[in-house]
Amino acid sequence: MVHVFIVNRMTFKYHLEYSFAGTGAKDKLSTFLSNPNVSNYNAATERNLVGMIADISRIRANDKIIFYLTSGNNSEGLFFGTFKAVNTPFFDENNNQNYLHSEMGKGLSYRVNIIPDIVYAKGITEHQYLDSLEGINQVSDMCWSLIYRKLKGNRGCTMITDKEYVRLKNLLKKANNNIPLQIDDECGLTFNLSNNEIELGEKHSYLGLKNAINIKDRLIYKFGRSQAFETHLQAYILKNIDVAPLKDLLLKDGLQTWIGNEVSCGVGMQRIDILTIQENENNVYVNIIELKCGEAYSDIVNKQLPWYINWFNDYICPTYDKHIIIQPVVLTYETLGIANNAVVNCNKLKENTELKPVKNIFFKIENNDISFRIL
Repeated sequence: MVHVFIVNRMTFKYHLEYSFAGTGAKDKLSTFLSNPNVSNYNAATERNLVGMIADISRIRANDKIIFYLTSGNNSEGLFFGTFKAVNTPFFDENNNQNYLHSEMGKGLSYRVNIIPDIVYAKGITEHQYLDSLEGINQVSDMCWSLIYRKLKGNRGCTMITDKEYVRLKNLLKKANNNIPLQIDDECGLTFNLSNNEIELGEKHSYLGLKNAINIKDRLIYKFGRSQAFETHLQAYILKNIDVAPLKDLLLKDGLQTWIGNEVSCGVGMQRIDILTIQENENNVYVNIIELKCGEAYSDIVNKQLPWYINWFNDYICPTYDKHIIIQPVVLTYETLGIANNAVVNCNKLKENTELKPVKNIFFKIENNDISFRIL
């Protein structure tokens, strides 16, 4: 699994020197995490912050981290990599105690520690990766994950598919003559602001707070007051999708899982709430998951899911030469708005692709807990 963090020149320097990646919203506080019963928090601000929590909640230890350095000083944006996550994402409130806040000039509330994996001094430009057709044989070879995200506004932490990462990795190798930096346990990294290159530097310890990110209590509070909580539900599922009971309802045991959220599937505003991809030697298993906190309705099966499946069929399926099994899932509050086994009518699927009937998963909240089941 590969995640891309968006940084500027100064934040990138401190990310490298103190071995972390982070995302956040300027001076916004996340008081709903430390006080889940806070009643006067701005709803729009909370949705934005919980969206960032959802983004970083995808990350597992050993996932790969790429940095995208935004353009500045008349230069193009640059991609640098590769690093690895070493722990579960954590929370550091965006106040005067926020670690490295004054040095970076901004607060990053949601973070994960990293270590170097294969790191090259020079990055590659966004033109080389997102625009150039070098090595592109078909439209599905383009990095649509980032192209769509740039069209709709940057997110501080986004994901790319494993196939998209392969091309990025090869372009980085080529730009650096396949010579990575030689990093040992005694040295750290820094960013040279003069030549825009990663260099060896002094090793620093990360000394900031590492509070657990717990969105469950806030989700239950919002539910109990009939307030919108779909983004909270998404963040909770992303954090817990690979443990029971969600793992048993959605995933194949023993296979690595690619997890995407708000997966853009077109130049409009269509986004898949959650997408999972697993594969073994012969098959690729896909869940296209639509979340609904209210009552499910027929347009989910008649309009939304066909759009998502047709896009996946056109842009992702061609990147695999295995049998692909697509499972549409509607995850909603206990309701009978959509029956299990509803059939989604789509365009003609690729020869190696199989489409399953809709699976309904229902969640229930009671006794300060959340449960999931198939009726």
